[in-house]
Amino acid sequence: MIVDTASTALPGHEAIGTRPIRIALVNDFDVIVRGLASIVGQFPERVRIVDIEVGDEPDVRAEIALFDTFGGRRQALDRAKAMINGPFVDHVVLYTWNTAGEFVPAALHAGVSAIVSKTSTAEQLVSILEKVARGEPVAPTESKRSRFAGFGRQLTPREREVLAMLGQGLSNADIGAELFISTETVRTYVRQTFRKLGVNNRTQAAMRAHEIGLVPAWETTDAS
Repeated sequence: MIVDTASTALPGHEAIGTRPIRIALVNDFDVIVRGLASIVGQFPERVRIVDIEVGDEPDVRAEIALFDTFGGRRQALDRAKAMINGPFVDHVVLYTWNTAGEFVPAALHAGVSAIVSKTSTAEQLVSILEKVARGEPVAPTESKRSRFAGFGRQLTPREREVLAMLGQGLSNADIGAELFISTETVRTYVRQTFRKLGVNNRTQAAMRAHEIGLVPAWETTDAS
């Protein structure tokens, strides 16, 4: 979905820093992309959102695709490669809670320009985007403090993501593989999520995920 109907050609005569950088926002969940838009939208003089893609890749020229990895990790790397090799964006920046373990080197190997922790402030996020757009090197992750409040009955961000995957009918093994965590860790998150939501099984949890709006774009499209 295009949100800026101005010319899609990148200004060739304006240096980064004298105009807002053009970014595309990407994720499979509408509620997640809207949240991301509200964060970067605080800095209209520095960032211009030219494309919002829910469940798809950018089709408007932009310096950066800001890809929120909520809902998956391994598939995010495949999509990042596709965007990097495509004609519409110069850089891909991942916005994620997963800033440790094998995910980071895998992302950098895929060609991702930066990995920003979701514990970063909005100011830090935008500053990193500006560095990437200027071609400056950035650390794999930069973070200060969490910006997330509670969700449901105080679900943590990881529990919220597990809930979204339960809503898609994924098994514990599938969730663990996608998020680069062990199956036993997934079981712990599932138990905690059940307890906080007051549900007793995966079907009830999936229903809550749909009630809350944690439904990927492709599922919404198929149901329509």
